[in-house]
Amino acid sequence: MKRIIWTGVGYSLGITTSVYVQRRVKRAVERYAPAQVRSDVADRSRAVADRTREIVVDLRDAAREGAAVMHQVERELLDEFSGRHSATHAGTARGLRPDRLRR
Repeated sequence: MKRIIWTGVGYSLGITTSVYVQRRVKRAVERYAPAQVRSDVADRSRAVADRTREIVVDLRDAAREGAAVMHQVERELLDEFSGRHSATHAGTARGLRPDRLRR
């Protein structure tokens, strides 16, 4: 339980610090930088935000695909061991179909 709490505290502090630093940098750039520098910083910031969104979407899609494959393999294994195969099998599961279990 302590690990969960400290992990949450660490993530919270990291996010809070990142947001704080980002706001401070934006204010400093707006205050001291010429217009061209401000527009360059804004463009780069938008590009980083867009790339971050793309990465998050890619990770989410990969997680969904992995979960779907995992559920499919689970169904196949349950089907395999629920019927007539389980009654005649006396060995380990790995000995049955190694081509499917070692992906």
